[in-house]
Amino acid sequence: MQKIVIIGGGIVGASAAYLLSKENVQVTLIDSDEPGQATRAAAGIICPWLSKRRNKYWYELAKNSAAFYKELAGTLEGDTGRNSGYKQVGVLALRKTEEKVTELFNLANERRLDAEVMGEIVKLSEEETKQKFPLVKPGFGSVYVSGAARVNGSLFCERLLYAAKENGVKIKSGRAHFSTDGKVRVDGEDEHYDKLIIAAGAWLKELLDEASFHTEVLAQKGQLLELDFSEFQTDEWPVILPPSAKSIVPFDNGKIIVGATHEKTAGFDTKPTVEGKAEILTEVSQFMEGDLASKVAHVAVGTRPYTPDFAPLIGQLPGFESVFLANGLGASGLTTGPYVGKLLADLALGNTVDLALENYEPSKYISR
Repeated sequence: MQKIVIIGGGIVGASAAYLLSKENVQVTLIDSDEPGQATRAAAGIICPWLSKRRNKYWYELAKNSAAFYKELAGTLEGDTGRNSGYKQVGVLALRKTEEKVTELFNLANERRLDAEVMGEIVKLSEEETKQKFPLVKPGFGSVYVSGAARVNGSLFCERLLYAAKENGVKIKSGRAHFSTDGKVRVDGEDEHYDKLIIAAGAWLKELLDEASFHTEVLAQKGQLLELDFSEFQTDEWPVILPPSAKSIVPFDNGKIIVGATHEKTAGFDTKPTVEGKAEILTEVSQFMEGDLASKVAHVAVGTRPYTPDFAPLIGQLPGFESVFLANGLGASGLTTGPYVGKLLADLALGNTVDLALENYEPSKYISR
């Protein structure tokens, strides 16, 4: 039986492990459980269709991911009999003027032509927006997209690993080492494989340094705030995308996640900072009512991997036909992770993939 080893137990590695656990292969997942793993700290918004990012390859990846998420969450909940942490609640994209609302509404309808999963698209007045999100500040209309979803990254990952383990995947705790000849060692022992998937997130450079690779993947610190609005029933509230780099993600029982920061020079530092907290509160308070500072219940910190041009990489490790990897997903890691995990699983199995991977070539960022 073919043996596939996966390095990394974040959203990409966990998704690959779960999908491979349904195939006739032997799977071992190695995870070092580093503090600051991005998935554990992330509150995901599954709504790539309103993005104005110009990178069409990122959009293709994110669009496919959004469609796959719903399918994967359904299968996972069926397998485990438990809530996966994924919930379709819709999104409100806030805009100040009627002109801006109409512009976004037109973009959304254009994007829906090849993304039916977007569902219903509606222009909402200021009053209608407030009905759906009672904490919104006055002066905002919105575009509502019903197909958008939220996901609790930590819980989703936990469910994937639980189901994978139930299906026979062996999960090893420890730090993996990758040598120049392609060998994998954990705690001083060789871990033999036929195919290897590397989903090491922000720790990829450290892993490949040992094998004398030059790797252009950088670490970016992200901080999120958890606000306690338990006086509100927030379970069905939509996700909020303001005209800002910050987002607002309501969860059940009054928990609202806001953020995040994008700190390029903080590296692997996982300490919450006064400056990060202030940045988030200052920006989010432009869109949300209430004394937000008094509502902060928790600060989560994660480390995201990104490339110099913020583009993702997916495919074969240069010089190694049986080693596949993905990285550089940045702030959209939780959005794209499950689908990227599927792509890596398909590559390891020798299946045809439904994405033009030449546009995500790892050799652009990894060389010897």
